[in-house]
Amino acid sequence: MIFNLSESLTEFQSAEKGSFSVSDPEHKLDAIAQALTNNPGALGADDVFEPLEELVLAYPSLSQEHQRDVSNLISSSMREQASHTLQTVTAGDVDVFPDHKQLLELYGYLMYGVLTYLGAEDHSAAVSLAGKKATPQAKLAFEVNCKQLEDCMEAITILFRIELSKLFVTTPERDLYVSLFTRPIYMLMENEQRVKQVAIKMFMFRVIAMAIKSHGHASAAQNAIMQNLTYFFHLTGTMAELLKVVAEEYDYTNITDEVLREISNKRFNSNDTNGPKTISAFIVRLSELIPRVVMKQMSYIAKLLDNSAYTLRCSVVEACGNITVALCHDDEDLERHQNQIMGFIDLLDERFLDQNPFVRTRAVQALIKLCDLDVKFNNRRQKMTELAVRSLEDRSSLVRRNSVKLMSKLLSTHPFDSLHGSQLALGVWRKRLNGAEEEMRRLMREAGIDVEETERVARAETSLESEEGDSPDVDMDGGNEDIDMDGDNVDIDMDGDNEDADTNGDKDEADTSAMTPAINLVDASLLVKAKLTVQYYTECVTFIETLHVGIEMAAPLLYSTNKNEVLETMDFFVFADAYAIETASVGIRRMLHLVWSKGASEEGKSISTHLMECYRDLFLTAPTGARELEVATYIAKNLIELTYNSSVADLASLEKLLCLMYEDGLVRDSAIKILWQTYNLNKELPQKQRRGAITVLGMLALANHEIALNGLDALLNVGLGEKGRDDLILARFTCICLQRIVPGSKQAVQFRIAREREAIDKLSEYCLLYSEDNEWYTVAEEAISAIYNIASHPDDPATHIVRAKTLQVFEPSTDSSRSQVIALSQLLFIVGHVAIKTIVHLEKCEAEFKKKKILAEAKKDLDDKENEAQNELEMIGGTSEDDFADAIAIIKERQLLHGEKSLLAKFGPLVKEICLNNMRYENEILQRSAVLCMEKLMCVSSAYCEENLQLLITIMEKSPDPIIRSNAVLGLGDMAVCFNNLVDENTDFLYKRLTDENIMVQRTCLMTVTFLILAGQVKVKGQLAQMAKCLENPDQGISDMCRLFFTELATKDNAIYNGFIDIFSGLSNDELLEKDSMKRIVKFLLSFIVKERHQKQLSDKLMARLSKSETQDEWNDVAFVLNTLPFKNDAITATLEEGFKMVAAR
Repeated sequence: MIFNLSESLTEFQSAEKGSFSVSDPEHKLDAIAQALTNNPGALGADDVFEPLEELVLAYPSLSQEHQRDVSNLISSSMREQASHTLQTVTAGDVDVFPDHKQLLELYGYLMYGVLTYLGAEDHSAAVSLAGKKATPQAKLAFEVNCKQLEDCMEAITILFRIELSKLFVTTPERDLYVSLFTRPIYMLMENEQRVKQVAIKMFMFRVIAMAIKSHGHASAAQNAIMQNLTYFFHLTGTMAELLKVVAEEYDYTNITDEVLREISNKRFNSNDTNGPKTISAFIVRLSELIPRVVMKQMSYIAKLLDNSAYTLRCSVVEACGNITVALCHDDEDLERHQNQIMGFIDLLDERFLDQNPFVRTRAVQALIKLCDLDVKFNNRRQKMTELAVRSLEDRSSLVRRNSVKLMSKLLSTHPFDSLHGSQLALGVWRKRLNGAEEEMRRLMREAGIDVEETERVARAETSLESEEGDSPDVDMDGGNEDIDMDGDNVDIDMDGDNEDADTNGDKDEADTSAMTPAINLVDASLLVKAKLTVQYYTECVTFIETLHVGIEMAAPLLYSTNKNEVLETMDFFVFADAYAIETASVGIRRMLHLVWSKGASEEGKSISTHLMECYRDLFLTAPTGARELEVATYIAKNLIELTYNSSVADLASLEKLLCLMYEDGLVRDSAIKILWQTYNLNKELPQKQRRGAITVLGMLALANHEIALNGLDALLNVGLGEKGRDDLILARFTCICLQRIVPGSKQAVQFRIAREREAIDKLSEYCLLYSEDNEWYTVAEEAISAIYNIASHPDDPATHIVRAKTLQVFEPSTDSSRSQVIALSQLLFIVGHVAIKTIVHLEKCEAEFKKKKILAEAKKDLDDKENEAQNELEMIGGTSEDDFADAIAIIKERQLLHGEKSLLAKFGPLVKEICLNNMRYENEILQRSAVLCMEKLMCVSSAYCEENLQLLITIMEKSPDPIIRSNAVLGLGDMAVCFNNLVDENTDFLYKRLTDENIMVQRTCLMTVTFLILAGQVKVKGQLAQMAKCLENPDQGISDMCRLFFTELATKDNAIYNGFIDIFSGLSNDELLEKDSMKRIVKFLLSFIVKERHQKQLSDKLMARLSKSETQDEWNDVAFVLNTLPFKNDAITATLEEGFKMVAAR
């Protein structure tokens, strides 16, 4: 039989695959099967090969059963023939080699056809897609197809055991034959569905690996791998796995080396993003699978660090980390490759300065992996910590977040736990260090060594070492020097029995060689041990000090816009607290304010929920094994301590958090009982402890009013009793808790407490109490608020308080210790607060009336029609909502401050008189109370407000007291809400306080204006420029608040775009504002104008303005804005270039 493999293969490849057909396939298959069953060599006969070739060519037109029979017949016969040929070649029977060669060619040609057709079958229906499930028939067909492929490739693996070079003498001949099997397999790999089948994938790997190892396929395989990496992203991991099989199971690494060399020399188009991405994924996966093989070619791979594609640099960094981790898992590799490991770590350190944040992130992540190893890298950990701390200031939130992770990992794996446990309190370790240094000096003096000279030499050597870098020593055991010490202080073994100290270091030998003969008097091991101890403590103190710096830098990250970064930072602070790092409390306190955050992480985890979990772990989780009472006491103690040294903002956030935690069932009832016991304890307690207990109880009462109700007796007897008189702060928080006895639900109006009269009398006593302590004002404020909350008719006790206090002030008194001025200040304070609470009470009455009216109307709709006449009479005779609202308005406008019988009306002229004559009534406290009272009265009546508005503005402008000016700003803000039409024309005076000489006034004004603008209470005209200048305020708090304001303003109807021209004009014409500051402000504001339409319209307006610029400075300012705007066109570019030329000509 004459058969030419090359020609037949060419004809098959060029033929149209679906054009072949065969007649009576059943008969032909039976005949061929009968011929090949006992003699696979019969394929060489024309009457066997030709019909079988026809069946293979017509494979697509055959039925599934016949296709399966053809495939099985060829694979089984080829397997038998390959086994027979293997025996022949092994025996060296050269005479029959040509016959066997022809048979293998015939089987190879037929197998090529079968593999081609099997690979071309579409089995996409066998994969379940979104919304569409695979049918059982499709799954079965795919399984059959996979089984056929496995049988075929199994036959190929048997054939590849033959030494084909003895049959195919020339290289082209052999390569052509090998490609019959490898080419269809490479095409099969292009189908992602096939590669996911583990059995098929492993058969592919075996075939290709055997071809590479035994049949000279390495070059072709290398080309195929590079082609697959270029065009098929799903094959990145598959190609790496292939090379792993070739390297480990077939001991052939040359192809991996060549592939990596080719990759290192590959050049990518600047616009090509897929190429670098695929190569990067391949390198990373390869470094995970065969790190030691990749390590040999790192000198080539490192060339990719110079590539502009950041993904390639990422892959090199990640590969370094993977290789280092792999080497450190084996002690022999670790010892053998110490220098390479240190080189890899140096490379990771260098990449912390890469220009791309993703590369820097990979470097951080690689160090995180190293921290998980048993090998501690003690000589490198300090540098790692410093790099992590430095990266907390990175511009990228991704880098910062991973740097926080690295700090947490460095903390959890720190090597300083062998002597005194894992706690890292800086004060404790410094004390230990000082003790160790003193002990070492004592031993040196006993040995006759010059201590000062030795320390001088040591400092010089340390300085020299810091310049030259650390020596590449690795702690092979993953631990520390084993120094036998007990307790917190240095315990020196006076008997000299310590054999654990490491005395083999070169440096120690050099130090001890300089000792005088007197050293014999003291055991040398004691001195060596003392020196090692000092070194150990010094390194620990340095590590802790670096962590302190990192904690200080990490605290601002709690307010990052990236929620994942916030969550990571929260976990770090919890972690630091567990290791007793003192400064962690700063971050934990700042975390409180995150309770108001409404954001969530990418995984959907709420910030406030995570905050609750953190505080639960920190303060509400008792040590394991504690009894119920111990747990309750532990929780109560922690809750009380949370209130210590807290600002008003801290307490507000803590209140919100405790309410959420109580609603989630995290605060035990037993802990609440302990809090009441602490508050009610008769024996002497630290003031802050009792205060903390009632503060926490008041917060929890906001979530459940019964908490306060159950402690009513204690509130009246303790906080409003003698202890309250001695501690006004305790009385204030008691009043707050008392307010919350009334539930905040719909039943609040009907709710009445059992001892209402007694409670009101005690509250009134505190209002009438004379005290020169400024804390009295806060107590009086909360007491009046409590009266209005719990009293059935609060106007009666309020009237009594005002009258009684007035008599105290103006009646002659024989008590010379009382100051009339202080008493008058307290009276005015009470009057002002009563006025405000009266307004609030009236508004509650109005709201309650409306609710009842709505309920009554709803009830009327359900009545029977026979009652219709009666209902109409009731509607005619009843009071309408408008009538009630009008009555309330008349009370506020005409009666409270202008009625003949109104008590408050008597104080309006008095307050005005004191405010007008501030030189006559010059007492600071009196002036503050008078101005505050006048502001509150102005919020009651528009007539009184209009009458005294100019006086208030004058006080706000000219008062030398910043507290009065701040109160005036707040009062004006309240009036803008109450009487917008009156204040709207005077808002310019309010904006001027943004440039007040006092920071407190500036901050108050900014907060007030921010609220008014965002709430829509005032119309923004040209004053936004003054707000924008606050972005450059030297006070960080004001600057941050202003940024927050503009960020929120940007969400409201294109407000920044609409007002930008006015803002820019105000900034550009401000001669006191530096140009650099102006540019930073403008750049920040332009970041909110993102719509291209708005950018174009703004550019057109600025272009018109550019042509009208009269001075170079004006032109430069407008040109800067045009250059900063993302929108560009030819006209803008040409105008700017022409302008620059014109300016240059001047």
